[in-house]
Amino acid sequence: MRFDYFITAQSALQWLAIFSATSSQLATTANAQSSLLDALDEALLNDIIEAYTTHEPSTCTSPASESATSFSFNWPGTNAASDWFPEFEPLEQGLFQAIMSHTDAGDLSWSIRIGGGGNMYSHFASDLYGETMPPQKHTGSPWIDEVQQSVSVNTVLNKNLLAGPEFCPGPNIENKNECKPYFIHQAGAYQEDAPNTDVPFFSPSLARHCSG
Repeated sequence: MRFDYFITAQSALQWLAIFSATSSQLATTANAQSSLLDALDEALLNDIIEAYTTHEPSTCTSPASESATSFSFNWPGTNAASDWFPEFEPLEQGLFQAIMSHTDAGDLSWSIRIGGGGNMYSHFASDLYGETMPPQKHTGSPWIDEVQQSVSVNTVLNKNLLAGPEFCPGPNIENKNECKPYFIHQAGAYQEDAPNTDVPFFSPSLARHCSG
């Protein structure tokens, strides 16, 4: 009995050692994959925004400024002080991609939150005016309209009577010919295509990287 117990205990220790080694290997592999993906993201972004390399350098990159600024891709939870419209507040986590924060000795501390499409949807200055973005009480477009973003408009097809019947379904309630808008919001799409957009569609991320 004692011998059997010794063998069983020894086997358990051996399995524990194997499991620990395997877990360590998996962690190492995961870290390597994460590094490779980050390098890929950096390469994609450098290729996409190559034109920005000729812009004037930032004046906010002093050692003191850099040490007081941080970023994270981890969801930090909703900032209650932003006072978002309660009905839409639970949707923020699906929108979130990154947060960048700066701590200032005076009253200039701030944090910004970036959505999946790369647009800024929150700018919070705790010692000044709090949240600068609207509370998102906008039916059918939470964090789609009232954010800092780029909008691409097809000037040939956007509400153009000559665009063709597939873009101009016919007279509206005022008996005027009405053609569809044709533009893309950086942040995402309006909830006007039920049931496909019953849950807000926030733009996905092609790549994300921070060199800081």
